[in-house]
Amino acid sequence: MAKLYPLFVASSSFFLSYYVRLSWTILSVYMPFKPTVSEEGMAFAIFFVGYVIVQIPSGFVSDRFSGGMVIALSLIGLAASSIMSALSPDILWEYISSLIMGFTAGWIYPASINIMNHYYRDRKSIYVGYYSIAWPLAIVVSGFALPSLAMAVGWQWGYYSSAIASLMVAFMALRLKTGRTGYRIDLSLIRNRNVILLSLGGFLFFLSYRSLTLYAYKYFVSIGIDPVIAGLIFSSMAISGIFSTSFSGFLISRIGTKNAVVISLICYGLLVLAFSEVRSDLLLIIISLVMGFFRFIITPGNSGLAIDIGRERAGSVSGIANMFWQSSGIIGPVISAAMIIALGFRNLWTALALIVFLSGLTYYFIDISFHAAAHHADITEK
Repeated sequence: MAKLYPLFVASSSFFLSYYVRLSWTILSVYMPFKPTVSEEGMAFAIFFVGYVIVQIPSGFVSDRFSGGMVIALSLIGLAASSIMSALSPDILWEYISSLIMGFTAGWIYPASINIMNHYYRDRKSIYVGYYSIAWPLAIVVSGFALPSLAMAVGWQWGYYSSAIASLMVAFMALRLKTGRTGYRIDLSLIRNRNVILLSLGGFLFFLSYRSLTLYAYKYFVSIGIDPVIAGLIFSSMAISGIFSTSFSGFLISRIGTKNAVVISLICYGLLVLAFSEVRSDLLLIIISLVMGFFRFIITPGNSGLAIDIGRERAGSVSGIANMFWQSSGIIGPVISAAMIIALGFRNLWTALALIVFLSGLTYYFIDISFHAAAHHADITEK
């Protein structure tokens, strides 16, 4: 059990940072001040403003100081911002809460990746797969639990429950020590070719993905699907991902991280394209299940690529890449809201699929051969 403790804390902390940002996509439907499509997109974008601005410093901090302490402090801030969201009387208050929530959540991913690299370096691909269950599980739990919770005891408890869980995991994180590498901030990492490609490829993928997750539930309800069934379809986008993230470690160890990501992106893009044609709730569930399987091979693939490229500076590389990945959350909701209003959901899904294909092409040019890895240290020292 002691060997799994760092895995549980790292995965749980990222689960919470992801779960709270997803909560808005569902709980906004039940809020008494009824935010519009544009206001929903703006609140989601503001979250990512706070999230993005701390990515580079969070990566360097997680390399230089104890990852457990970084996670604990971040989760305490996340709990406070969740309580703020629960108390929101209007959309302006929610904007402020979202900004603070993004700022506090943004420190968790690089620190958790550093913990994984520190404790599980010898079997990285396998354990990163287990760690990555946090992503699909957050979607499954939010889709199943939040609509029922909102209707049974009030939408505020979606946020209160997140605050309680965040404080519990924060206490557990204090035991984790990753040591102090002594590395100073080195912005030359941004010029590394692999870091640039990883950042751009992830930006394009998440640009599509954030827009899909933000508006999928609203789309399902808009075409006449029952709200509870819509929550089931939303969760189906990640249910199979619980299994594929575990499977991804074995797949990556056999065909390579980059190959697994590129193949998954092609399949995922085709399934997003199918969203533009299907109206049946049963078929949407099936499509969503298959979509989730491929989407959540991409997740541990991204983490694995950050570790492969960064090696001893995995926190710094993941922080830089994640800054660009999550900046898509600022741009995507605004563009998507405008497309929905002007062109409708069908054209939005088609555009998002094309962006995914372009992302796959970008990942294809990443070079993670042993030769490239051996020269990484030379590049960062110059």
